[in-house]
Amino acid sequence: MPWNDQSNGNGSRDNNRDQKPGDNGKSPWGNGPQGGNEPPEVDVDELVRNLQKKLGGIFGGGSGGGAGRGSSGKGLGGLGIGVVLIALIGVWFFTPGSGWYIVKAEEQGVVLRFGAYNRTELPGFHWKLPVPFERALKPKTGSVHQEDIGFRKANNRNSISDIPHESLMLTGDENIVDIDFSVIWQIKNARDFLFNLDDPVGAVKAVSESAMREVVGKNDLEPIITQGRQIVETTTRDLIQTALDEYGAGVIITQVQLQKADPPGRVLEAFRDVVNAGQDAQTKVNQATAYANDVVPKARGDAAKLEQEAIGYRDSVIAEAGGEAERFNLIYAEYKKAPVVTRQRMYLETMERVFRGTDKVLLDKNAGNQVVPYLPINPKQQNNQGGR
Repeated sequence: MPWNDQSNGNGSRDNNRDQKPGDNGKSPWGNGPQGGNEPPEVDVDELVRNLQKKLGGIFGGGSGGGAGRGSSGKGLGGLGIGVVLIALIGVWFFTPGSGWYIVKAEEQGVVLRFGAYNRTELPGFHWKLPVPFERALKPKTGSVHQEDIGFRKANNRNSISDIPHESLMLTGDENIVDIDFSVIWQIKNARDFLFNLDDPVGAVKAVSESAMREVVGKNDLEPIITQGRQIVETTTRDLIQTALDEYGAGVIITQVQLQKADPPGRVLEAFRDVVNAGQDAQTKVNQATAYANDVVPKARGDAAKLEQEAIGYRDSVIAEAGGEAERFNLIYAEYKKAPVVTRQRMYLETMERVFRGTDKVLLDKNAGNQVVPYLPINPKQQNNQGGR
């Protein structure tokens, strides 16, 4: 990756964490707000000389008259100069930021002695050597910082301007995606933050943009703009943290937030049409699947029912045929014992079954022609005639 080059221009990384002032023409504590509030330079020698000139006459500093008077004037002048020097030293030492300082709860105190790192102090009241022997830098390690990439917010925080050269990225399936995201970070180590990088804030932004381009280049467009946003955020955060740790930036990345992930504006409408068509197709597939899930079980149930009915019919027919065959075998055995009787019995049983559901009338042929004897033997018919 282009941001993995940690060289200082000569092909090797500068591992001198405690760079002296004046090396390469840069301050060892960097530029801008991360260096804290430094007290102004004080030329003590020049200040003392000016005060001596202005106050020398008051304390007997000029050439006087007689010996006694001159002797008295010289004594008064020496005492006055001593008082002035003590007062100046007291002011110099006890002036806030010169001999003492206060580190707030969200800060760490980094003390430089003659421009080189000396120690790190925790929040509270601390003493130090006066300026210019020691200086105290107080980076805000407890504050949360945010870097916006791909867009900028105006002063009123309601207007957002797009930065195309930061937001347009190429995906793994060779599509272009317009991504706006924010990187939330804090200072983890004040010494590393102040001395290891010349511009740690710029490094955070550059590494974040490069890491996002790498993650986007390894994924397709569809998951980036839909269900894979959280994976992109997590992967990018880990990649940024790894790179900054290699640089020794003293920064911890707490969160990466995707503010926007869309196709470029000129093809956005067409892409939405494609997405809508895909969603409609998926809807039809889901409807067809639901219909199949409803119809197929019913068809399978009906088929199973018919199969069971067929099996039952088969078993009943087989059982009935077996019973008839057994009955025939029994009748045949009796028939062999008494053929005539058996035939007569079979005839009578058959006629009984045949005439069971018909009306029967018996006529006696020997009764003559005078009377026609009529004997209804159907019990139902007899009941009907009795009712009449």
